[in-house]
Amino acid sequence: MFKTKLLTEVEKYNLLKCPCLAISSYSQAYEYVSELIKSKRGGYTAAINALKILQYRKDKQTKEIIDNAILQTPDGFGALISFKWLHKIKVIKLDLPGLVLDISNNTSLRVFLLGASEENNLAAVNGIANLYPNIIVAGRQNGFFNNLNMVVHAIQNAKPDLVLIAMGSPKQEILSAELLKNFPETLFIGCGGRLDILAGKLKRAPNWYIKNNLEWFYRLWKQPKRIKQQIFLFKFLIILIVKKMF
Repeated sequence: MFKTKLLTEVEKYNLLKCPCLAISSYSQAYEYVSELIKSKRGGYTAAINALKILQYRKDKQTKEIIDNAILQTPDGFGALISFKWLHKIKVIKLDLPGLVLDISNNTSLRVFLLGASEENNLAAVNGIANLYPNIIVAGRQNGFFNNLNMVVHAIQNAKPDLVLIAMGSPKQEILSAELLKNFPETLFIGCGGRLDILAGKLKRAPNWYIKNNLEWFYRLWKQPKRIKQQIFLFKFLIILIVKKMF
């Protein structure tokens, strides 16, 4: 384990070799990320779950993406149970996009929205205006573009404090790393389907599922075709059990 250099200390542990911050509470995460934004230490985020932990062990690109991220946060059952079984630590499943939206609203930050369809991207602007009235949406760009320079120019003109990038993993992390070369002081927050949620086109799981770390089950229930994507959970648990035993 090792500690960050920010005022708010958050320890980082290895989960089957995959690094992840031990976020124990919303308030701890709020202080930590707020300091990171204020410090102008640019970077991109990586949400750590069972699939990422497995891929880290065997996929060079995934390992590189996670190692180079400025924030590796627990994002699911896999990360939570790994902390509990391997390190006897209780952490929370951090809704990083939601946290960043709260911080941005409380401090009137300038935010750039990148990703989703044109319709949903535009609708997300309205969703933010309704839910987070103090956020300044400085610019936006849908996820269907062919010219990266166009995106670079749009971000340059917007001068945002941070960028919410909804492209799906690992595409959003790869794109963030590329854009970071032009904006070394900007924080890129991977937010998956959050723009679709803000647009009112996608619903999150009910709070009961989220609080009990069963959001994955809710998505599976709503979309049975995701069963193939969830099979890796059994493989992950077997590996974790063997690691704990030996």
